[in-house]
Amino acid sequence: MRMSQEPLVSVVVPVYKVEEYLDQCVESVVNQTYRNLEIILVDDGSPDKSPEMCDAWAKKDSRIKVVHKENGGVSQARNEGLSLVLGEYVTFVDSDDILYAGMIATLMQACQKYGAQVAMCPVFHFSSANNVPSQLSGLTKIFDGKHICRHFFECNAAMPSAKLFHASLVRGRRFMVGRKVGEDAAFNYPIFFDQEKVAFVRSPMYFYREHSGSVMGSYKSAQLDELDTLREMLDFYKERKAFAIYNSMVLEYYARILAHEHKMKKYNVGEDGDYAKLREEKKKLMALEHVSVKNKLVVCLGDLFPSLFRKMFFGRQNSRKKKYGGR
Repeated sequence: MRMSQEPLVSVVVPVYKVEEYLDQCVESVVNQTYRNLEIILVDDGSPDKSPEMCDAWAKKDSRIKVVHKENGGVSQARNEGLSLVLGEYVTFVDSDDILYAGMIATLMQACQKYGAQVAMCPVFHFSSANNVPSQLSGLTKIFDGKHICRHFFECNAAMPSAKLFHASLVRGRRFMVGRKVGEDAAFNYPIFFDQEKVAFVRSPMYFYREHSGSVMGSYKSAQLDELDTLREMLDFYKERKAFAIYNSMVLEYYARILAHEHKMKKYNVGEDGDYAKLREEKKKLMALEHVSVKNKLVVCLGDLFPSLFRKMFFGRQNSRKKKYGGR
């Protein structure tokens, strides 16, 4: 198939303080086997050499566009990129991560073969460029969007990366600016909910770099922001009477409250207001409507044995992540 016959794919890459990793990231994008790409590098006012590196890449490859803007955070940078996309499909890449060479081609083939407007794959977590997979290892399964929502965190549906969206699904949508954690999930879950088909390629083709500078590499009380997203998700599913998804999210919500409480104590980062917020969140959860009797009992037991509940919940979730091919 000639390039002119292939749909244009826009790749949005927010860039901030990643001079150590940026070349590896961009190289993995420009070397995709799928060639008809529009690569948008959004320099979010980075104070290191990243802006100059972006400009150098634009000179090397005509498919690359560079935007320089004042620092406003990753959501604002992604929004800037979204406002510029011309592609029929859109994918997001974080500037310290790496793509498998055939990721975009594989996701595109899955969309076209199964008539899906979203294709996704698991994420491989790594700490160096030497231990990422070099071969695909999985099959493609088709789920409806409500299945994805019910297993939202197990199948890694929360992050915008490792997915290929038809542009019609993201056109006019924007990432929430100001929310430090959970803004990705807030962008994704309404999209998935309405999909009749989601192509899930069970091969980890997106390589997420774990380091101290990554969002999840340390704990800060600002991560409590994700609870706001979880509450919004509960309201969304309640309004649509999707009570199976709603009840799975109730337990996720409760487990995250306990996890934040544990981490704040462990790292000694919580303030009185943070602990008060968690207590208030527990009260709100206990007052929710449409919670199953089983879940109410589980929450009551969790209050008695929070450490055991936390370990069992996240242990089971991690086991299920492996079933979806995550590593």
